[in-house]
Amino acid sequence: MKDRGRVRALPAIPAVFLVLLFTLLFPAVSRGIIYIDINSPSGIRIPIAVPELYADNEAGRELKRQIAEVIATDLKISNIFSVVNPDAYLERITEQSFEAAGISFSDWKMIGADSLVAGRVSANDDRLSAELRLYDVSTGKMLSGKRYSGPSRRYDMIAHKFANEILYQYTGVYGVFDTEVAFAAKKGGGKEIFIVDLSGKKLRQITGNGSINMFPRWSPDGYKLAYLSYRKKNPYVYLRNFLSGSDRLLFRYGGFKSPGSFSPDGSSLFLSISVKGNADIFKFFLKEEELTRVVSNHSIDVSPSVSPGEDMIAFVSDRTGYPQIYVKELPRGPERRVSFAGYYSTSPTWSPAGDRIAFASMNEGKFSIYAVKPDGSDLRQVVSADGSCEDPSFSPDGRYIVYIYRKSGYSEMRIINVTGFGDRLLLKGMEDMSSPSWSPRR
Repeated sequence: MKDRGRVRALPAIPAVFLVLLFTLLFPAVSRGIIYIDINSPSGIRIPIAVPELYADNEAGRELKRQIAEVIATDLKISNIFSVVNPDAYLERITEQSFEAAGISFSDWKMIGADSLVAGRVSANDDRLSAELRLYDVSTGKMLSGKRYSGPSRRYDMIAHKFANEILYQYTGVYGVFDTEVAFAAKKGGGKEIFIVDLSGKKLRQITGNGSINMFPRWSPDGYKLAYLSYRKKNPYVYLRNFLSGSDRLLFRYGGFKSPGSFSPDGSSLFLSISVKGNADIFKFFLKEEELTRVVSNHSIDVSPSVSPGEDMIAFVSDRTGYPQIYVKELPRGPERRVSFAGYYSTSPTWSPAGDRIAFASMNEGKFSIYAVKPDGSDLRQVVSADGSCEDPSFSPDGRYIVYIYRKSGYSEMRIINVTGFGDRLLLKGMEDMSSPSWSPRR
C-alpha cells in the first residue's frame, strides 16, 4: 500500500529551539560523585544553597538573579534537594568567591547547607556568558564547574543544563530539567497544541488555526512534532519542523488518523488509520512517503507505541470486546494481551529503557495509570485518584510520568515518579487538556 502525500510548506516561524550552548569542564574539578537512590520515596533531601550569581557587568545584573531562581526551582521539583531559604544566607557571591579560599564554607555549613552553587555571569548585546560551580560544603571541594554561553533570552536553558549537571553529581543520572511537554487543550472554538516547560511557567502555543488539533508526538531529536489537525476539515497528520518553522501534511489516505510514536531513528511514524470503518496500525516512512500496515485485525487497533529497539509495538485493540493493551513482536511475530488491570485500557506508552509499558485502565468509572512489563508480568499501579488519571507519557530518563487528571469537566497536568511518589502539579487553568507528550533531551 502506498499513498503519495502532498508536501506543503507554511510560512517560516522563529526557530525557538535553536539555542547555541557551549560548555567547558574545568580541568581540575574534583569528581566526588555521591550516588543516592533517586527513586526512593523515603530518601533524605540534600540541603543546597543557591545564592544570586555575581554579575561581571551591568548587563548581567538581572540575569544573576534569574539564573539562580531557575536552578533553585529545578532542584526543588526534583524531590532530591531542599533549597535553603535565601533569607538565611550569611554571605553573597562576589568576585573574591572565585579566588583561592574565597568562600567561607563554614558560613554555609552553619545555615545547614550541604552543597553550594556559586556562579558569575556577564552579558554583552544579546549574548551571555556564565560560569557555574557546585561545591561540597563539608570539604570545600568543587564537584563540578562549567562555563556556558548563549543568547541572553535563553538564560533558562543554561540554568536547566547546570541543574541537570547537579543531579548527575549526586545520582549518576542527568536530569530532564531542559525538556518540555507538548499537549492539546481547548482554546476559543477549537483545540490547539501547546508546549510547557517543567516549571509550568513557560507556556507557548504551537498551532493557532482555530480547528481541532490533537495527539502531539515528538520526534527522537526533539525538533519535530507530529499531530492530527482538522484545519482542512478532514483529519490529516502534520509534521511541524521547529528548525525550519514549516508544517508538512504527511498524506491524505484513509479516514480518521492519530499519530502514535516515531521509530527510534526518526525515519518513520507509527500511527493508526481508519479505512472503511476499521482502524489498523501503519508505519509511514517519512522520506519515501510510503505506508506499510503493521497490525491488522477485524477489530479496532489504535494508539501504537513502538519499543526503543523497534522490535515490539504496544497498541489498543477491542478484539475481545473491550479495549485492552496488546504487544506485537515486529515485524510478523505473535500478539499478546498485557493489560489485566481494568475492563477498559488505553493510551500505552513505552518506557525509554524498554522495560515497562504505562497505560490507563478504567475501574469503577475512572481511569488509573498502571505500568507492566512487556510480557504482561509485574503489573503495578502508578497513580489513582478521586478522578481519572489519563494519557501517561514517560520522561526521557524513564523516572517520571506526566499525565492528565480529569474530574467533572476540570483537567490539570501532573507529574509523578514511576514508583508512585512525588506527585506534583505541572499545569492547570486550561480547558480540556489531553495527550501530553514528554520531549526528548536536545
